[in-house]
Amino acid sequence: MGMLDRYKKKGGFFQLLQLLETSPTTKREQFLTLIAGENPVWEEALRKRILTIGRVYGWEGQYLVEIFSRVQPMTLAYALHGNPDEQIEQLLSCLPPISKRKITDLMAEAAPTPAEKGTSISKMLTEVRGFVSQGIIRLEKVDPELHIPENIEEILNTTAFNINMPPLTSDGNVAKKDMKPNIVGDSDDSPGSAVSQEAEFLRRKVNQLSSEVNALKHENTVLKDKLAQIKKIA
Repeated sequence: MGMLDRYKKKGGFFQLLQLLETSPTTKREQFLTLIAGENPVWEEALRKRILTIGRVYGWEGQYLVEIFSRVQPMTLAYALHGNPDEQIEQLLSCLPPISKRKITDLMAEAAPTPAEKGTSISKMLTEVRGFVSQGIIRLEKVDPELHIPENIEEILNTTAFNINMPPLTSDGNVAKKDMKPNIVGDSDDSPGSAVSQEAEFLRRKVNQLSSEVNALKHENTVLKDKLAQIKKIA
């Protein structure tokens, strides 16, 4: 069983993303390398959506104030401690003067170790993920690239299957390779070939779903007839 198999069910992508976000940088890269070897599509999607404190600091003030006003002041002070003065001034400008002064006073009094600063940053990121889950922060508006579609596991699994799927004939069988040499612009890896494979896969999927719908309609009709008979007997 591959490493990703346990995460391909609904909600698994988010679980794996949280595991990566809470892992030290070195270990995170090791995980991503393993994932890339097993499924590059998943690795790319995960890497693109990893939440970092630098990413959060780049958000607009209207969203930062929602975060800074909800986290513990000491956590924010420790997370910002040691950052460039210009950056701190810019980040805290979203807060009311009283709240801003409270944070800067805490920063002046504090002397967190690198480990304490790192722990505070991790706490903040965990808090932000919580705000996203609660709907306080909506990533599709704040930072669309970080947004996770509800059916992302299905999307990624379909994409990965589609990329690796060999060409199909019109009857759905695997096409045999033409033994003639490829010419420039006519390789199996060309964009046109990939689009053709995707279209064929989607066509088969539509046919499968249509068959299932027809079967359900038939079953529904049978059940209605049985219900009508029972009503007559009653």
